[in-house]
Amino acid sequence: MSITYKTLLEQADNHFQNRADAEFFMQALTNKKRHELFMDNLAIPKHIFNEFNKYLSRCRPDMPVQYLVNKAYFLSYELYIDERAMIPRPETEELVMKIADRLNKSSVSPNAILDIGMGSGAIAIALANMFPDSNVFATDISSKAIDVAKLNANKYGLVRKINLIQADLFPATDIKFGLIISNPPYIPHNEIKTLPLSVRNYEPSLALDGGKQGFEIIEKIIRQAPDYLMPKGLLALEIDPRQEKLIKNLVSHAQFEKDNQGFIRYAFIKYE
Repeated sequence: MSITYKTLLEQADNHFQNRADAEFFMQALTNKKRHELFMDNLAIPKHIFNEFNKYLSRCRPDMPVQYLVNKAYFLSYELYIDERAMIPRPETEELVMKIADRLNKSSVSPNAILDIGMGSGAIAIALANMFPDSNVFATDISSKAIDVAKLNANKYGLVRKINLIQADLFPATDIKFGLIISNPPYIPHNEIKTLPLSVRNYEPSLALDGGKQGFEIIEKIIRQAPDYLMPKGLLALEIDPRQEKLIKNLVSHAQFEKDNQGFIRYAFIKYE
């Protein structure tokens, strides 16, 4: 009796914490659409079955499925991902879309864009395609994360379009940016130990730990951004909702928006 996609999905379900992860794994493995995974009459090719067993033999306790299959999605992009870079989140997709909406409404395309803390390169890749006339720079303190970003930039033919730079926040350049965007580490240090095992045991701590109150990196970015922004340039940040007041204490005219879950998640600061 041949094994069907539905049977294999049920087996995958026993290995992952939730059904969504099992479906993600099966779609990544088979390149099938979601509804095809539930078909009882569609037999699994032998090489897929062998790959299934090979991947599951590599699966460690609480390992994120994205790291298992080295694949993550960000907007319309399929990205290579491993433990050198943080897994892109839906909240960061929202940040990029909010930025695109703001800039499109103003009919202004930024001369240059800086993504601080590039990680996998997701933000820089999306913005480089949204604003093809803009010069895009992306920084990260981690050379390992930059290597992942290079793989993804190369996949989308952007390795020459995006300037990938190892730096602690800002690059050494005289260029003034029309947009600086960042999803910085914003989790308070004493909360790192409370994160799910799938996060704290696998994702890079440099991308998570924001120091006391989770605000150390954000404060540095806000204080230094005016030196790198052109007049009327925009700083856009993903934040913890609890950091709204801290940001207002630094910049009274900062604007805030909620994510799809109803939490304050984004800060926008325009410098005149």
